[in-house]
Amino acid sequence: MRFLKSFFVILVTMILVMGLSAAAMAETGVTDKEIKFGAILDLSGPIAFMGKGELDGIKAYFKYINDQGGIHGRKLTVVAEDDTYSSPKAVAAAKKLIERDKIFALAIVLGSAQSLAMYPILERAGVPLLCASTNNSRIANPPKKYMFMTMADYIDQAKIMTKYALGGLKMKKPKMAVLYQDDEPGQDWRNGSRIAAKHYGLEIVAEVPFKRGSVDFSAHVAKLKQSEAELVMFWGLVREPAAVFKEAQKVQYKAVWMNHNASSDPVILKLAGEPTFYQNGVYAAGVLAYPFPDNPAVAEFLKGWSDYSKKPWSFYNYFGWASSAVFVEALKRAGRDLTREGLMKGLETFREFKTLFGPLTFKPDMRSGAKYIYILGPVKRPGGLTSWFPISTWMKAEF
Repeated sequence: MRFLKSFFVILVTMILVMGLSAAAMAETGVTDKEIKFGAILDLSGPIAFMGKGELDGIKAYFKYINDQGGIHGRKLTVVAEDDTYSSPKAVAAAKKLIERDKIFALAIVLGSAQSLAMYPILERAGVPLLCASTNNSRIANPPKKYMFMTMADYIDQAKIMTKYALGGLKMKKPKMAVLYQDDEPGQDWRNGSRIAAKHYGLEIVAEVPFKRGSVDFSAHVAKLKQSEAELVMFWGLVREPAAVFKEAQKVQYKAVWMNHNASSDPVILKLAGEPTFYQNGVYAAGVLAYPFPDNPAVAEFLKGWSDYSKKPWSFYNYFGWASSAVFVEALKRAGRDLTREGLMKGLETFREFKTLFGPLTFKPDMRSGAKYIYILGPVKRPGGLTSWFPISTWMKAEF
């Protein structure tokens, strides 16, 4: 009897110790039923339309996966913080999500300044940021262990756009100019244009910066015309391209214009109108697969969005959905015994893995997974509408 009592005490003790050990080994933000992600976006500030759109896309995809039973039986949840597009607020939000909400990983952070500002916190806590929603090359160059980017950066975009001008458009040694917003992303685009020009032996005849918020581009376009630039590498957003194309037509200046991905919004074509087609060519970078419904991944998104949202979808919804699909693939590869290190190793198994962002490759020394874009050109639709349409397949940055 005494032996049985002693055996029972030992057995209970072992069970308690094993339970405590298992609890101690469990990764923060992961339970048998849930994986908790964080998100930091502008939800009420100047680019809230982007932040809200990306968050809605993530939530829709998480619902879609959860309705299929989750990942290894765990449901995905996201805790979102509004930083109003402010770096100090983004840093405070990261601390809250890590220390109070006990997230497993950051799904997304909108903005390069915000992502870079919070990185020391992520590194100390060992918390990965799976999608820095930006194209700034500083995010991943040099590579940072806990920060990943799923879109081609501005330097690679400029390289590919220049390659297309020379090969696809058969431009022979064109005089190149760079028109860019004089801030970090604009300077990144300028630097990529410089690298491309040097590689292809082109002369940059003018570099023309403008301040954020500029509305009068008469002096800028005059400089471009005076330089006789035939190929203009242009970093603007929405209002700027429309204003520039109108001014260029006004002074009878024609060129081929290469724009980065953020200028591939159809709103630009609507604002610019006919001056777009006055030029020798206007092109933009595509970083998400064009939504042809015969693409299975696109069809999955279109059906999933109609099932989980009553609103028309936007580019930013599409981006949030596409980003989440990358996270989920990494979770599958990490396995049931989920850890943060395991999640990152799961991403590091990607080798030209086909996603809505094009083929992705991640390695310990490669955190910018996308090296591909495709080229978009404007087309006129019935009824006077214009839209962007793909005129190339995925193209890779080769140098």
